Amino acid sequence: MERLPVGKIIQGLRKAKGITQEELAEVLGVSSAAISKWEHGQMYPDITLFPVIARYFNISIDCLFGFSNDLSEEEYLKNRQECIKLFASGKCLNGIERIKRLVYLYPTNDRIKIDLLKNVLPYLVLEKDSEIRENLIRQMILICQRCIDDSVQSQKHFLLAHLFIMIKKYEDASACLVDENEFMAIDMKNSLILRENNANAIDIIDSTINMLGIQLIYELRNKVSYWIKNDLTYTKDILEKQCTLITVLGLSRNLYFMVYMNMAYVYCLSSQKNAALELIQKFITMYKENPIKDSMLINVFVSGFSSQPFDIIRKTSAFIELNQILEEYL
Repeated sequence: MERLPVGKIIQGLRKAKGITQEELAEVLGVSSAAISKWEHGQMYPDITLFPVIARYFNISIDCLFGFSNDLSEEEYLKNRQECIKLFASGKCLNGIERIKRLVYLYPTNDRIKIDLLKNVLPYLVLEKDSEIRENLIRQMILICQRCIDDSVQSQKHFLLAHLFIMIKKYEDASACLVDENEFMAIDMKNSLILRENNANAIDIIDSTINMLGIQLIYELRNKVSYWIKNDLTYTKDILEKQCTLITVLGLSRNLYFMVYMNMAYVYCLSSQKNAALELIQKFITMYKENPIKDSMLINVFVSGFSSQPFDIIRKTSAFIELNQILEEYL
């Protein structure tokens, strides 16, 4: 019977780590002679040492036995397609057994587990027997919960939330949505709030709209910063969309001040004095209705309006009035 290549693998890992047999022996609490015998294939490590060795070299125990934890891309795609085919044809029980078999063969490859579950999830609705469907979901939850690879945690939590919702475990679903800033997690949490008939649901949803809306306005501003150097026509289009979003989403009116200043700036760059002055007048009118009381924001506008492109309208009455109302606060 062919010997398992445990010793050679340990030797390769030790050399890659740049340590001696004596140093490894000290870490594992064995003699250096034992390490030498392992590496020369004269004996195997005690079974209780395998988890310690695997943890020390940051590998799976499978790797110590020479088992691969990866399929080729071709093999993986073939297996995934077969699993999807089973679920899509209503053979969900056969499909979950196929997935469990792959999980057994590649126990530490969490990418395979998550990707398989994610791809067959939409076909669970084809299982008409509610008892069988719930059993399938619970098996998928168990597979998902055992995924510990850092690289799949975000997908794992989102997938678990979906699975818990399907069996009406709303509290468990909410607990899975740990990434507060991830859009899909926010959306799902708000959906759960609606399901629970939370009295504050509309306030929470409005708060989310406000938060995401402001983020979108700022990202569009970043887009303006890029396109203003390349395409002024497209830049104006982005700025107009910002105004529309502020109105449609009911965001803070203070956001208009920044957009009006940027639009006036772009019109000045295009030598469209009248269009720029219309926006300056809008700025003034809105300021008189709702004065800015943030000194830092005032300084941003004073600095912005002092830039060179505004020179073409700087001596106009509207621009002089603008400077006066900003300087009054300072």
